[in-house]
Amino acid sequence: MPVRHLIAAVYVQDPATREVLILLPGESPAPEIAALITNPDAWDAPAPPVETEVVEVEEVEVTVSRSATGAAEEETAEAGGGGARKAPPRRPRSSGSS
Repeated sequence: MPVRHLIAAVYVQDPATREVLILLPGESPAPEIAALITNPDAWDAPAPPVETEVVEVEEVEVTVSRSATGAAEEETAEAGGGGARKAPPRRPRSSGSS
């Protein structure tokens, strides 16, 4: 794995000591400090590619019977009275005094 060097001065906080570190161009910080530098323009080379793990997902088919959907509609009608009511449109207030 190639060693990456900074091409710009960077300020980071050491996670162990909470001390502010000033890293200068040309330095190659330790991996735990380098992970804190999130600006890719601060480095001389692009980040090495990250290996990803491919996970296969099995597709599952979901079916709903008509009797189940009919029962849900009946429960909604009994509980709420048949559906949601639409709110009346809002009217702008007039700026004149009455």
